[in-house]
Order: sequence, then structure tokens, then C-alpha cells
Amino acid sequence: MTKEENPHFAWAADWDEARNLVAFEPRRPRYTLGHELRSLAAFVMDHKMRRLAVEDRSLEAHYGAFNVSQCRKGAAEARRWAVEMRYGAAPKPVVVAGREGRMYDLGPVPPPDDIDPRSPAIVVWHDGDMFYMVASDQLESDRVLEVAESLYP
Repeated sequence: MTKEENPHFAWAADWDEARNLVAFEPRRPRYTLGHELRSLAAFVMDHKMRRLAVEDRSLEAHYGAFNVSQCRKGAAEARRWAVEMRYGAAPKPVVVAGREGRMYDLGPVPPPDDIDPRSPAIVVWHDGDMFYMVASDQLESDRVLEVAESLYP
């Protein structure tokens, strides 16, 4: 399925257009490890094909080697998603620009006959009512943390 055929997302040509698809000011990474922005999309329809209110949308930015996801959850829910939910094995406490979060290491390369993909390196944190995630199935977690920190001046 091409992005034009996927009804779950509304695609944006740039960050200004993406801003109009969500109810928050998107954060853009300043440090992208030389990777160019490949796509920007707002999640606009759930798995039951129900249209999401603009306040309930997330924004996904894909840079090839990593993805940045951000959404407004409310302060308590954003914190729960960042520090209580698990996104892999062995979460480590981390601070992203002064904000509480967790980091997960990049998993080992699976054997060729394994149907499961490599576990990504992930950094998640909360900032007020916002939840953020940077993930990569190619970069080590310390590099993912650098990208995460670059979302702040």
C-alpha cells in the first residue's frame, strides 16, 4: 500500500503543513545525523476507520534511519506512556533536556530464519502534556538520545 492509499494518515509536504494537521506545535530535530526528512504524516484514522479529532492525532516524522513521534496525551497519560509503559527489554532511566524518560537499547540482529525484526533503540519522554518517542532499528541508543535532545534549543 502506498502512502496515497493509506487512509490512516494525512501526509504533509513540510513542517508548516504538518502543524495544521495537529493541535500542538511540532518539535523538529536539529540533529539528524545527516539524514534527510523523508515523510511527515499525522495519524488521522484509527484501526476501526474512525476519524480522529485533531486533538487526538499524533505526528510521525521519518528520517530513514530513525523516526520521531509526538502527540498530546495530557500530563498524567504522557508520563505514564513515557515511564510506565514498556517498549522493549531493560528500560533505563534517561533525562531528555531536563525531562524524565526511558531508553531502550538496539536489539541484536536476528538470525536469517527469524520472522521477528530487530528490536529498535528507543528513547521516550514526557514534557507537560506531550509524549515523545524517537526510534531506530539501525542506530544505537546513545545516537537516538542525541536526536531526542536536539528537539530542544
